[in-house]
Amino acid sequence: MRFMKYIIKASILAIFVIAIIMLCVNSSYFIKNQDWKYAEGKHIGDWLGTNNFQIDDKIIETHRGKAKIIFCTGKTLYIEDVFTSQRGQYVIKN
Repeated sequence: MRFMKYIIKASILAIFVIAIIMLCVNSSYFIKNQDWKYAEGKHIGDWLGTNNFQIDDKIIETHRGKAKIIFCTGKTLYIEDVFTSQRGQYVIKN
């Protein structure tokens, strides 16, 4: 019984740590301070560097278009076009 309590506490702690990491990785601050290279799908620029795109309320905007940030894994950024709902991917280049 004591072992089961330890497993439950460890699982809750692991879930909490993973949730905190995912919140940080999906923050505008993290995404804005990375260099992203186009991978596939919707294209809003070949290279998203720290000086050539803006993020406002989970909307990423470049001179080539606007897209909604869907999710960031830390290595891959998933976006969706605001107007057409076409999805795209960018990979981190840091």
